[in-house]
Formats: sequence, C-alpha cells, structure tokens
Amino acid sequence: MTDITVSSIKEVSLRRATLDDAEAIAAVRVESWQATYRGMIPDNYLDEMRVEDSMLQWRQILQAMSQAEDRICVYVAESEGHIIGFASGMMLPEPKLGMQAELTAVYLRPAWQRSGIGRRMVQKVARTLQAQGAESLLVWVISGNSIARNFYEELGGAQLIEQAFSWDGMDLMEVGYGWRDLSVLMASVNAMRTSASLH
Repeated sequence: MTDITVSSIKEVSLRRATLDDAEAIAAVRVESWQATYRGMIPDNYLDEMRVEDSMLQWRQILQAMSQAEDRICVYVAESEGHIIGFASGMMLPEPKLGMQAELTAVYLRPAWQRSGIGRRMVQKVARTLQAQGAESLLVWVISGNSIARNFYEELGGAQLIEQAFSWDGMDLMEVGYGWRDLSVLMASVNAMRTSASLH
C-alpha cells in the first residue's frame, strides 16, 4: 500500500449526515476509539466494541436530528464515496460552565488524522451552532488523550475544568475545554495551514 498524501486525494467534502450514514459513522467511531484510547480505556472494553451496537445509537441520534435540526447537527467527511470521519454538536438546553453549545464528537479514521480535516469539521459544526444562536462552545476530552488536548488548545480552547466521570461502569477523568467567543475558534482554524501528511 502506498502512502497517501493530501495532494493525491481528489477531494474531501463535508455534508450533513443522513440516516443512511449510521453504519459508516459507527465504523469510524469504533475504529477511532480502538486506535486512540489504548492505555486510557481497558483493552477488553475496546476489543469488545461492535459496529452494530454503535450503529443503533447513531440511528437514534440521526432520527432525532431530523426533528431537531435547530438544536443538533452531524456532519460527515467523505472522500471518493467513503466516509472517513464525522463531527457532531448540539445546543445545550441550559448553559454548562457558561457555554451555550457543545461539540459532542469529532472522529476520523486513523490514516486521515492530522490532515486538517478535523479542523474543518470542527469549524463546520461551530458555524452551524453559531447560526443557531450559540456564542460559546464546550468540548469534553479524556484527560489522558494528549493529542486531542493539544488539538483543542491549538484551536484556542481554554481549559475550564478537570473532573472524574463514569462511562459504562469505568471511572475516568475528563477535561472540559471551551471557547467563550466562537469567532476565536473560527480565526484559529483559518490561521492554521493544512499538513501535507495523512499519517
């Protein structure tokens, strides 16, 4: 298999997700978790993750989105007909840590990480939430995920809190990052150049 670079890829497009994308979104999520969270989440949990289980959850989210497009958004990144990543966000019913909206997921297949696509997806979700009235944005990251933490810090996110939380019976630590002014996030994305490597 030859190395793929941004210059060799015809196009990566972002579009709103549909119900038909549930399985592909689930596959990206499972692949990304299994590659990213080794050493942070027990191996047996990661190894037992199934696309079928995640797909049911994403079908529910995408069905809810069709009735609540003013509060929820999900975008997929697509290259040559294949979904390679997705991002989602929502308006919060009540502010959390002073933030009006939340970036709920950003995942890319491992081979496509660090290519600039993640930044484009974050910007797309943030713009959509901004159009819905959000001025601020919150995102949660597992404390040990230094790559994601650096990613949000490079985009101007400020650390708001670090706290314990429980996920499927696992006791973990998470960090909340926020942008009190979404224009800061937009400017940070625009100022960063796309990397030539997709490794």
